[in-house]
Amino acid sequence: MDDMRKALVHISTGLVENVIEIEDGAVWPVPDGYQLIPEAGNVGPGYTWDGSEFTRPPKMTASRLDVLMVEGPAAQVYDAGTDDMIDRPAADIAADKAELLGLLQTKLADTGDLAWDQMNKMLALERES
Repeated sequence: MDDMRKALVHISTGLVENVIEIEDGAVWPVPDGYQLIPEAGNVGPGYTWDGSEFTRPPKMTASRLDVLMVEGPAAQVYDAGTDDMIDRPAADIAADKAELLGLLQTKLADTGDLAWDQMNKMLALERES
């Protein structure tokens, strides 16, 4: 017998929770609230099922807050023309820090919560200003 890929789909949301390989015709106990859908292609967790077809999850793009948290206000940038790292003007660095502080304060005001690293960064930026 051939193996068959099936998507485990949450019935109420249509969200693909997992994809399993099961022998064609084999019985697999489906948890309550889920259904198995024979899938074609590279469907995986995060896709959605609308009753007739699967939809790929939207491509996530990093927010400006995420970028600044990971990269930080860069003191240097790469210059492809000279293949060197060059210093950024102090005003540009200060502007990035002010933007990051503002984004963190806005998130805290909107959600009432910050991740540990975000709270530490916000406190450090507030001490600097």
